[in-house]
Amino acid sequence: MKKQRVQNKLIEELERTPIVQIACDKVDISRNTFYRWMKEDVKFLERVNESLSLGTGLVNDVALSNVLSGIKSKDVKYTMYWLNRKHPDFRQPFVFKTDADDLLANYHALKDGEKRIRLEKEIIEAADKWDEEKIKKATAEVARWQAGWFKDKKTKEEEVKEMFEKWKKEYLEGEGKKD
Repeated sequence: MKKQRVQNKLIEELERTPIVQIACDKVDISRNTFYRWMKEDVKFLERVNESLSLGTGLVNDVALSNVLSGIKSKDVKYTMYWLNRKHPDFRQPFVFKTDADDLLANYHALKDGEKRIRLEKEIIEAADKWDEEKIKKATAEVARWQAGWFKDKKTKEEEVKEMFEKWKKEYLEGEGKKD
């Protein structure tokens, strides 16, 4: 029950101030507990998202109100801010600036990426080649074994002759006769 009350207070605080650390400090819980509760309870997660959205909307409204108050008081900073962000004629295009250090870092990153890709490719090729060699070796070993097995194996006719001779010998010895 205490947990539910703390969660409700936390939700209310997030609606007023949509900053997790500040809200957690005000209700005296850790951020880890807050995030654990979000993982464990889907309803709490939904309530948190809704309260953060409401709180962010409130802060945005207050900020916009401050900007408008600044414009009404003829503060040039607020007027320039508004025009630069909201008026199409005053908006400046976005320019991405790079310097030599950025270019060098990008170049090294690309080279490292190429090197990594090349190494991965070489590893895959080596593994494939190793597998092929392993298969060839196993195939050759099986062929040698089969050749030896068939070579040592006597034909049926030879086996039958040997058996007949053995039985004949045993029979004659049993009768007391010799060949």
